[in-house]
Amino acid sequence: MSKGITKLQEERKFIKKSGSLANIGGTAGPINGDYYHWKASFVGPNNTPYSGGLFYIEFKFNDQYPDSGPIDVQMRTPTYHPNIWCANGHVCDTYFSEWKNTNNIVGIVNTVFDLLSEESPTNGYHDHDKNKAANFKNQYAYENQTFDWNNCWNKGWTE
Repeated sequence: MSKGITKLQEERKFIKKSGSLANIGGTAGPINGDYYHWKASFVGPNNTPYSGGLFYIEFKFNDQYPDSGPIDVQMRTPTYHPNIWCANGHVCDTYFSEWKNTNNIVGIVNTVFDLLSEESPTNGYHDHDKNKAANFKNQYAYENQTFDWNNCWNKGWTE
């Protein structure tokens, strides 16, 4: 068994036993027993436009885990945010691009949750989403932003 699978199995046991994602109404686990392919969910942060929503993310690993981070982290719930690319739900954050082998799955889920908690975009937002980042800086404008979600669906974004 590879080091990556062993580590991912340990993290799954820890998440189940500790309830480490319970504080955000979250859960995480492998999809269909594939420890390289995970799905997680959490409840949107209070006092944000996402409050009360249920959010799903999906991420994949390779056999280099934990020395290398997730191959991709995708938001599976359509989410208007400067760090989330509408076309495919790709989540952009330095936690993933500057991966350390001490990072973990709980950290991945909490990072995405924290992105939705912040009032301004974090490092690494997509260049093509500069308009979203500009709107996001003004919370009132952001909360009242009209956005055509059909634009996402027409670009092939699927849940």
